[in-house]
Amino acid sequence: MLRKIFKKSRLKLMIIGVIGILLAVGLVSSTLVASAEKKEEPIRILGTVAFSGAAGNIGPAYDRAMKLAVEEINREGIKGFSGIEYKVIDTETKPSVLKRKLSREVGTWKPDVMGGAALETTISPLCVEAPKYKIPCFVGGHLSMSKYLPPGEVPVSKWVVYYGYADYFAGQLAGRFFEEMGAKKVALIGGDYDWGYSNGMGLKAYWEENGKPFEISPVIYTPLDKTDYSTEVLIIKEEKPDAIFIPYTGAGWFSVAKQLRDAGAVPRITLYGTTYSNMGGAKITGEYGAENIYTLADHDPTSEAWKEFVKKWKAKYGEKAYPEAYTNNYYQVIYWIKEVYEKAGTKDPDVIIDLMQKTSFQNVCISPMGPLDG
Repeated sequence: MLRKIFKKSRLKLMIIGVIGILLAVGLVSSTLVASAEKKEEPIRILGTVAFSGAAGNIGPAYDRAMKLAVEEINREGIKGFSGIEYKVIDTETKPSVLKRKLSREVGTWKPDVMGGAALETTISPLCVEAPKYKIPCFVGGHLSMSKYLPPGEVPVSKWVVYYGYADYFAGQLAGRFFEEMGAKKVALIGGDYDWGYSNGMGLKAYWEENGKPFEISPVIYTPLDKTDYSTEVLIIKEEKPDAIFIPYTGAGWFSVAKQLRDAGAVPRITLYGTTYSNMGGAKITGEYGAENIYTLADHDPTSEAWKEFVKKWKAKYGEKAYPEAYTNNYYQVIYWIKEVYEKAGTKDPDVIIDLMQKTSFQNVCISPMGPLDG
């Protein structure tokens, strides 16, 4: 009798043990599968650049730069994720269009990160919509930081990070440069929009705060779609400044120095605004024929890293292609996003935006637009 009871007990224990093992194996398997699925999840980046409208001439290069980085990263792999899925929308340089397209893409494609707008007209919708969607957003390029100072037109949000140079401070650095170079009379030709104005404001601020070390004249602002600067060149030739500051002017920006040269109106010192050197000396002195240009640069054009970037660009887009303005920033910002996600190990937007606010990467110049708790 006892023997039968023991046999039944052992059988029950064996059955319970087998069930326990199966449950444990199932639990481990499901955990491994879940972990594998998590690692295979892609990071979706929605690019927002202009292919048409007033800024249509600058968007294609930004898109090419981001695509180049995405392709490289996907070949090399990204820790914890299957790769990057990249999609771009044309902002058309119209806030209403961008707002409508963002709503559509957030509802259907569901990006993890979005951004790339480079003019305040299309930066504003991103700054307004990102907090609503709680999607980390990046903006940069030709941005007037005065837009964010009270009573700024663009809301400050922890959900948006800015990469690039602050125009006002660039203008101040230009003033310091001119003083150190011994300039007596400084001219300014800038784009007729906030980026141009704020560079001029920075230059004037330095001038006022440091005893007005040189004369500032003439000050000229040009439409962004302008390519013929013959009128501006004539004014420079008549005024005879010994230095000139040229922040971004728009479509014809790269040729301003050549037009000055061809008219015999080149001052002793020519200083281009931030990231002009992204074009590199080859295209400036080759295609445009301008020489002796100083620049407020976002990188060292003689560095091995820059040479490697140019090599990659030519391999992808042709031997005669050369990285255009700001393309290095857009290329680097994708690698910066990769680093943030690898650190986070998650796609949780709150975790990602927190790390974005705290992570710098090479020359991307990332900085929070607002307080970390804002």
